[in-house]
Amino acid sequence: MRISLGVAAAAALATQAAAIINVIGPFALRITGKTDSGIDGYAWACHAGAATEGLCYTAGSGAVAGPVYEFYYNYTYDGTYTYPGSISYVFSYEGEGGTAVRVPSFLRLEPNWGSNVASALIPPGTSYGTPISLDFDTGFFYIGYLADDTHWNSTAPVAEPPKNVSNFHICYQWTGGYWYRSLAWVLGYEGATPQNPSCQPINLGIESLAPS
Repeated sequence: MRISLGVAAAAALATQAAAIINVIGPFALRITGKTDSGIDGYAWACHAGAATEGLCYTAGSGAVAGPVYEFYYNYTYDGTYTYPGSISYVFSYEGEGGTAVRVPSFLRLEPNWGSNVASALIPPGTSYGTPISLDFDTGFFYIGYLADDTHWNSTAPVAEPPKNVSNFHICYQWTGGYWYRSLAWVLGYEGATPQNPSCQPINLGIESLAPS
């Protein structure tokens, strides 16, 4: 996993002061299979509807470049704790008078109430982004502090530690209004079986972009 130098710089800056809001990037979102070594590629921002992007999968191990591959990570560090952040993408368009407009926008995992598979979508804006954590040692994303209820019963669990979970998958699915092989999250404990049989478990990480 080749991690962007910007990550190391931002992490070092965060240790120097409290409550710093950090933005890392741009970087590529690297996708590698957990059980299928043939899954080896990247996520790119694909059209999913009116002013909405999905994260589609494209195969290839060579470094990538271009606006559709450029992502960011926004998080806060308060001197003792790194809070979950948001994966973000910047929408760019031409405004009035030809002025360039850039709209930072957060990734959101959208549940499907008929399934346990939540598709990854990026609507415009930074409201209601899904909190996601980044392991700065491995460069992989995960969701932290989740409870595993597979053994719960009438007796309340005592001192049951929360767990960090990485249930990212790529699936053939409706991504907004389009049929793509795209990024998703499987709800449940680590390794939960997706209802969609096309889903394959993956590691989602960061990688330096190719030189421009």
